[in-house]
Amino acid sequence: MLAIISSFIIGGAIGIAMKDKLFGSESQKEDKQREVDSLYAENEKFSKRNKEMKRQIEDLLSELNKVRKQAKIHDDENENLEDDLDKAKKELKDLRLQNEELVCKLKEYRTACEMQEIEITKLKEGMNI
Repeated sequence: MLAIISSFIIGGAIGIAMKDKLFGSESQKEDKQREVDSLYAENEKFSKRNKEMKRQIEDLLSELNKVRKQAKIHDDENENLEDDLDKAKKELKDLRLQNEELVCKLKEYRTACEMQEIEITKLKEGMNI
């Protein structure tokens, strides 16, 4: 964009200069010189503005890259947390199954103990007779 503006300004300045050489009087030359000076000043303002915009763009791109890196780090951390959660869920499921098996075995042992107690009681009663 700056190149286009510069091209128009330079082209205009050259056109004015050529016209002055061919057709200009002293007052016209002074007017044209003021106009050229004004165009140069305006061109300088655009140049400074362009440099400032480029600097702002670089700053924004730098900030964008930082945010992208942070997002990637957060994504990686999130994936790690999801993996940990999946492992914990699997471990919990396995522990619940183990618990159910142990509860069943405990019931079997209790039943077996109760049966043996009944048998012991019968044997004791049989000995007392």
